[in-house]
Amino acid sequence: MGLLDRFKKDKVLKQELDKNADFQSLFQIHLLFCDKPTKLGANIIKEALNRKFGDIDVVSGDKSLTSFAVKKYTAKFKEGSIPPQVLMMEVQPFKEETISEFERTQLWDVKDNEELLGSCKYRLIISDMMAATMEYKERCELLVGWLEVALTLFPNCTAIWVPSSGKLLTSEQVNNNKIKDEDKFIYLCVNVRLFNIQNTEDMLVDTLGLYAIGLPDLQYHFHNLKPDDIVGHAFNVASYIFTANAPVKSGETIDGLEGGKMSKVVRWRCQYEESLIQPVREVMDICLGEYASGTRQ
Repeated sequence: MGLLDRFKKDKVLKQELDKNADFQSLFQIHLLFCDKPTKLGANIIKEALNRKFGDIDVVSGDKSLTSFAVKKYTAKFKEGSIPPQVLMMEVQPFKEETISEFERTQLWDVKDNEELLGSCKYRLIISDMMAATMEYKERCELLVGWLEVALTLFPNCTAIWVPSSGKLLTSEQVNNNKIKDEDKFIYLCVNVRLFNIQNTEDMLVDTLGLYAIGLPDLQYHFHNLKPDDIVGHAFNVASYIFTANAPVKSGETIDGLEGGKMSKVVRWRCQYEESLIQPVREVMDICLGEYASGTRQ
């Protein structure tokens, strides 16, 4: 399937379909900076975490990899239960080439994203650890809270990059969002992508990022509908999948669109399959009836 670069319409993007998207045992979020930040001491970070989460233990005060146990939550393993941890690595150089050409075609949320990435010279990686066995909503609450804490500690942060979803947001977008708590992970860590298919009038919209926490991403292959309407539908369905733990089974239907708005009258059939666009992962393909493109079994 030939995909067109959204900026250079005559340029075909090359897929790497040998790349698989896997559940993220460590979920990384990159804080990007124009000017080199100074990493704070473990006790200062602990105090900020304590205000957000309550009781915190310093697991490692090492400057190169600082980690903290968040006792508010529990991760269960065969050997027993322990609090999950949050990690902060050392400040590292950042090069915009870290984000691939393919990924840079899907940075829809940030205007002048190329200039923004070109201005960022440093990154600070935060993540969770020992959290993969947690109930996914609690894990996401931990990740979102950790990001919010990190941004209070580094007010000079320019942007946030989430590698698992290819999502780029400015720090202002993160700090000033009015999103409901239950939708914050979708807003911050799930990307909705749009592709034009070469030599056709077809388009493809998908989500990228739900796979990272063990849920299926979404996929729409269609024509003759406004892509912005499909993008909005994708965010709504992603929120539903997240809230209800992916309750839709193959062969079942969900509300479609009528006049650009969700409608219970219009029914779109769903089925689970391998994604058409890299990285390879399970998606819930949504068949848009008369507007569907491609073939389905």
